[in-house]
Amino acid sequence: MRRWQWAVAVASAMGVTACSPSGAGGEPVRATPPSVAPSPSVRTVAPGHACLIRHGTEGGRDHGLVSVGSHPSGVVAVWFPGMNQRPCRAALTRGNAEVARRLAKDIRAAPKWPSGAFNCPSDDRRGARLYFQRSGSALADLVDLRLSGCRGIDAPGRSPRWMTERLFRDLSSIEPAPWRPR
Repeated sequence: MRRWQWAVAVASAMGVTACSPSGAGGEPVRATPPSVAPSPSVRTVAPGHACLIRHGTEGGRDHGLVSVGSHPSGVVAVWFPGMNQRPCRAALTRGNAEVARRLAKDIRAAPKWPSGAFNCPSDDRRGARLYFQRSGSALADLVDLRLSGCRGIDAPGRSPRWMTERLFRDLSSIEPAPWRPR
């Protein structure tokens, strides 16, 4: 089995469908959206101490820029708290087709992550995982957002984008209360 075939098999087994080497144009990464917030992703290290957050996208970036389809029917968002945020738990929200299309447009318009060295503000690992739903499909387009530090837009096997103020502002329509990105 070739290396890329093995990677696709592993990604599929994890619920993420990656593109083959011929899909280098930035096709969306597909995944099954959760129906509830995934509690194993977040836990308190000890009472009164920091949250331990497991989210975000790791791995190679070789199949084009992060992308989502242009006509989503809705969006599911899993919100991950920062390390010192209380309560220390993920939250799940949903947005209708209008919200999903606006967020998808913001993501597609975001610039490519810059190259070179630069300093970032403090990063407490706040983030959100967005699932852009499509009518008639159990799979959704997957995007991870880094909401602190050097804010960015990621997806498995894709080159990241820079998070714009417009996307950050448009997220407020589906953020859970009292959860607020800073």
